[in-house]
Amino acid sequence: MKRILDLLLCMALALTLASPALAAASQTELDRAAAYVRENGIMSGDQNGDLNLSSCLNRAELAVLLTRLNGGVTKAKANADFYTPKCTFVDVPEWARLYVGYCVKNNLLFGYDKLHYGSADPVMPAAACTVILRARGVLGGDGSVWSYNTACSYAVGLGWIDESAAQEKAITRGDMAILIYRAFAEPQQETTPQQLGDGYLTNGKPVTEENVLELLHLIEQDWPTDAIWGTHNTPGTHKNEVASTESGRIMRSYGESNTYGCGAYASMVSSLIFGDKTNPGRKLEDISKIRPGDIVFVVSPEGKVGHVVIALESPNHEGRFHRTDGNHGGTIQWPDAETLRSYSLSGFSGISPRHLEVWTRYPESIAYTGNSVEVWP
Repeated sequence: MKRILDLLLCMALALTLASPALAAASQTELDRAAAYVRENGIMSGDQNGDLNLSSCLNRAELAVLLTRLNGGVTKAKANADFYTPKCTFVDVPEWARLYVGYCVKNNLLFGYDKLHYGSADPVMPAAACTVILRARGVLGGDGSVWSYNTACSYAVGLGWIDESAAQEKAITRGDMAILIYRAFAEPQQETTPQQLGDGYLTNGKPVTEENVLELLHLIEQDWPTDAIWGTHNTPGTHKNEVASTESGRIMRSYGESNTYGCGAYASMVSSLIFGDKTNPGRKLEDISKIRPGDIVFVVSPEGKVGHVVIALESPNHEGRFHRTDGNHGGTIQWPDAETLRSYSLSGFSGISPRHLEVWTRYPESIAYTGNSVEVWP
């Protein structure tokens, strides 16, 4: 019965020429918002190019919108065999399964239960504000800053949504366009990075272990476990396309590729955290002081690199720490509760013994704290 009522609500909104919520925003702003979402590929029109701004936004459309907003369309299509099966719901049309699967895997959206997603159901204002707050990087969702129940009032306070739109029973496509436009196109004092350069990360926050971990969790969402990572002889797969001047210098000092393979993946992750040219790297003399985000090389006695990974934490009392790596069987890997991927400071045995060599991009002025032991997963 609820879904029938929701569908009727969508139909009623679609027949309305302009909702009261849309009227609260000026037509000029609505035009700017429509231009913004169209030009940035976030919303597309129908066969006539009409964005249908007065129509209700449904949950299937929201999945497409969030995938585009997250910059995941190319990645999702390139890994369709990975993402589509993540959509286990029986009520998602075939055209939307890839996008719903991508959003579910990256924790952008959730279903009602294991079998039902509610593709045709209208998007509620609280849901719209929640996903945009998350996408914009406004931390919360656990009740400490904002929660699902307070997302609307928090977004109203930021000026991202009008009170009238927040009180509607459903969000129109025009409401969503304005919400996105205000959150992403207009300057945001609360979330604008304070400074970039040495001593600061790519999100504008100071270089600290805690802030590096925050970025690592975001990178895990964009590049999840089992996402395909390329090698030089597997064309069409992912490779490092991120500007990596400093991390590339580190890779080349070991003769490692900065484009393909495990070295390129580690180089990309390092650049996404510490920047292209900022925070120059240095070899770590005491590898027991590894920190999240450090680049770890597995080296043979002859100086040959066997593998390159990114540390996710500091070594524990046994000298073990978790890591993420690309090109493990042609895919990206992160540790989880079932698969604990860790290295040991004591090295490796096999055909020949191997040891670890570590490069860090933490400035020397930032002391090792020991606060990142056993913090992952």
